[in-house]
Amino acid sequence: MGGGEAGACRGLSPGAFESTGRPKFRGRRPRVAPVAYHAQMQQRNGARELGLIVATLAAVGRFVTDEPLWVATALTVIVAAAGTASLLGELRPWRWPLDRVSLPAMAAFASVGVAHLIDPVPWLAGVFAVSWAVTAWAVSIETASATPGGRAASVTRDGTHARSTAARLGAFGLAFLGFAAIGGIVPGGIAGDGQPLSVAAFLATIVLDVAIGGLAGYRIAAVRPHSRGHAAVAFYQYSMIVAPVGVLVRVLALPRLFGPAVLVLAVYILTSLRESDEPVRFNARLLEETGVLILAGVAVVVLGLVVK
Repeated sequence: MGGGEAGACRGLSPGAFESTGRPKFRGRRPRVAPVAYHAQMQQRNGARELGLIVATLAAVGRFVTDEPLWVATALTVIVAAAGTASLLGELRPWRWPLDRVSLPAMAAFASVGVAHLIDPVPWLAGVFAVSWAVTAWAVSIETASATPGGRAASVTRDGTHARSTAARLGAFGLAFLGFAAIGGIVPGGIAGDGQPLSVAAFLATIVLDVAIGGLAGYRIAAVRPHSRGHAAVAFYQYSMIVAPVGVLVRVLALPRLFGPAVLVLAVYILTSLRESDEPVRFNARLLEETGVLILAGVAVVVLGLVVK
C-alpha cells in the first residue's frame, strides 16, 4: 500500500475494509438528479427535432399530388414511428411498441393531410408550426425520460400509462384531425370541393377511417395494463364501429368537419362502453349518457345535411 493510501486509511478499523481491500466509506451517495435531468432534456430535444422533421416533410408534401402524395404520406408516417421507436431505444421495426408509436404516426398523417386542406399562402407557415408542436407533444407523451432499451417514465411498473389523460386526449384529438386530413389526401374526400368521389377513392376513405379509428382505440385501450391480444381486440372493435359510420358519413357527403365530428363521437361512445366498471346493461347512468350522445350525433348529421 502506498504512502497516500496508507495515510487515507489511517485510523480505520480492520472491519472497515471490504474483501477487495478497499475501505468502506459510509458517506452520502452521489446525487443522480443531474443525470436524470439531462436525460429528460435529451428526450425533449429529441421530440422537438422529430417534430421539426415531420413538419418539414408535411410542408414539402403539400406540393405533390396523386401517387407521390401517397408515398410522401407513408414516408412521413414511417419517419414519425421510427423516430419515436428510436427514442425508446428500439431500432428493429418488428419490435416497435405499437401502442407508443400510434400517436406520433397519427400526428404525422394529420400533418400531411391538413397541409393539403389549406392554401399555401398564407396558411402553410401556420400549419408547419402547429404540426411541429403537435407532433413534438405526441412524441413527448410516449418517450418522456425513456432510457435506451428500458421503460419509459410514461409507463408505470404495472403497465398503466402515467400520463393517461394526455394519452386519451391525444388519441381523440389526433383521431379528429386524422379523419379530417383524409379529405386532403384522397381526391374528392371533402364534400363540396368540386371533385367527385370515385369508387376507388370511396374505398380508400373507408380504409383510412378504419385505420385511424383502430389506432386511436388501440392507444386508448393500451393506456391500462393490457396484453397484445387485448389490444388487438380493441383495434378490431373500434374498426368495426368506425367502418359503418364512415360509410354513412361518405354517403351523406357531410360537409367539412361534420364527418370527423361524428366519427370521433362514435369512438368516444365505444370507449365509454368498453371502460365501464360494471356490466353495461346494469349501468343506467352510462346508458342514459350513451343515448344522449347518440342523439347529439344524429343532431350533427341533420345539421350537416341542412348546411349542405
